[in-house]
Amino acid sequence: MRLSIFRVNSVQQYRHFALLDTQGRCIAFKSCEGTPQNGEWVQVNEVNLAWLYKALPAHALARSNTRTL
Repeated sequence: MRLSIFRVNSVQQYRHFALLDTQGRCIAFKSCEGTPQNGEWVQVNEVNLAWLYKALPAHALARSNTRTL
């Protein structure tokens, strides 16, 4: 019984990120616990494949982003 309680409490939420190219277009997505390294990753509210190879819409960016597109 204790083991099942521990598992419920240890579940971590993944955050979603989009990798931007030099023109600001989305070229990849990643969901992970921490901010990805090596590249121009911005946190987004969700992963939407329709955004690939396009500029991200303003509503896609998570509130924690300080970078402006």
